[in-house]
Amino acid sequence: MKSGRILVVSDEMGRGNQRQIAGISDCAKRRGWAVDVVEARHFGKNPDFTKWIDIWHPDGIVLDRVYANQALACRAARRIPMAIWGSNFQGKLSRRCVTVENDPAAIAEAAGRELAQTDYPRFAFVNALGGMKWSRDREEAFSSFATSIGRPVAVFKPTGVAVSNAARFSEALSRFLRGLETPCAVFAANDVTSALVASLCGTLELSIPDDIALVGVDDNAEYCERSALTLSSVRIDMEGGGAMAAAAVIDMAESGGTAGRSGGKSVRYGVECVVRRASTRALRIRCGIVTRALEWIRQNACQPIVAADVVKALGCSRRLADLRFRQATGHTILEEIHARRIEAAKALLKRSSIPIEEIPEKCGYGRNPYLGIIFKRATGMSMRQWRMAQRRQKKSRH
Repeated sequence: MKSGRILVVSDEMGRGNQRQIAGISDCAKRRGWAVDVVEARHFGKNPDFTKWIDIWHPDGIVLDRVYANQALACRAARRIPMAIWGSNFQGKLSRRCVTVENDPAAIAEAAGRELAQTDYPRFAFVNALGGMKWSRDREEAFSSFATSIGRPVAVFKPTGVAVSNAARFSEALSRFLRGLETPCAVFAANDVTSALVASLCGTLELSIPDDIALVGVDDNAEYCERSALTLSSVRIDMEGGGAMAAAAVIDMAESGGTAGRSGGKSVRYGVECVVRRASTRALRIRCGIVTRALEWIRQNACQPIVAADVVKALGCSRRLADLRFRQATGHTILEEIHARRIEAAKALLKRSSIPIEEIPEKCGYGRNPYLGIIFKRATGMSMRQWRMAQRRQKKSRH
């Protein structure tokens, strides 16, 4: 197997881009390849691909879609296997080029399943500002999922000036929310839109999650964690997408520079998990103590905490905390801690670079083997079996 180099051309080094690059680096390392990264926005609107290729001599390129047209216009770049990162690229692709996009159906299904657990009889979808294709794709996929489980779905699709004017968009969205029959489970196209929905619900005196359950996309902490009412969100598998992009260019390079049947087409990556926060946490009874406890556990579950630590953080008696918690959720504080740790373990298992023996310590169990016991009890599989099953599922999808 010949080693080589991948040149990653990223617009900026935001959190999502860092996760993407981590996936590229992980795959490249396994295949014996090296990775170089260029933050292209520092070089102006017209990046010089010819110069970069002369400097790094890449055998494959992964680049942000905003630079795709410049790369495809460069003769030197067109000779190199290329993966364009991001949806909605409208240019013509060569046999040496694939696009790597997130899967709107997987995102919509993850959001829909999260909202369905509230048992609310109605769904709604809120498109993002700007009328973007990716937002419409998520709308279509979510409407299809809602229909498949027998839920009616109302759609906010702004028209006219409201499509791109933020003030008009907010006014139209406020009217839409006011007209919803509650309780209603709402999927917002991304976290920016989800935060706007939450803000407008406060103005309209609609309670979240009692009147409106709400989930967005991207798991952007700036929007999801910044207020007392935290927002649930679909975390897209950016690391997995990065690994797919790297694998695509390496496969093309090792097969003589063309993508074969994949040439000129796209590959799609899915969802890592849904991060459940207060906006979709429907309790049996409304209780501020329990809401605070659930948030504290979510934020600290992977630390070496026990039930007594949760009670101490709440500032009430153990008996009262246990009673209210079971009444509101149907399970104990300790069971909630274990459930959140299993979620964290699943997320780590999807990252193939992390050895299984290191996962218990990363999930709050130290060197105690108990995670393996409760993981198998919850999933019916050992952690190693679950990891292999996830790999098989990913291969079957692509």
